[in-house]
Amino acid sequence: MSLLRFLGLGGDSAGRHAEPTSLVELGARLESMEPAEARLAAAFAYLLARVASADLRTEASEEAAIADRLETFAGLAPETAAVLAHAALGVTDTHGGTDDHLVARAFRDMTEDEERLRLMRCLYAVAAADETITTVEDNEIFEIATAIGVRRSDVVAIRSEWKHYLGTLKALPGER
Repeated sequence: MSLLRFLGLGGDSAGRHAEPTSLVELGARLESMEPAEARLAAAFAYLLARVASADLRTEASEEAAIADRLETFAGLAPETAAVLAHAALGVTDTHGGTDDHLVARAFRDMTEDEERLRLMRCLYAVAAADETITTVEDNEIFEIATAIGVRRSDVVAIRSEWKHYLGTLKALPGER
């Protein structure tokens, strides 16, 4: 076996187009849904969890915000949304970094502009769930936006709706 094939960079083309592990694991929790819908909900959940985990701590309010977005925008039952939110946070911990770009690209390929903008609003809502959008979370949202093809001007417009939560714009404790 060649080194490139061992690393998944050469050889058969199936390895290059394999489904991201994260989507497979999350999609398995949505067996009652159509496969395409389950894949979209899994990608949506993963990207929300990616932002919640960006600052290396996930508050209960952020997990609840992910579940709420899954109920509202993915149409999941409350119990299913809660289970998927929790699973997505676990998957981003174990596969984050390796699957981040692959899942974002899969989401981009499955959606239209309106759905991508909806995701951007949901990403900011999850990041703000604990009352502060950290710089790391904000940067993660911009990275996701780039990966899914959302224009920077659109992200900035959405971001302005959440400016009172931006940590970089908040007063420091001694300044209050």
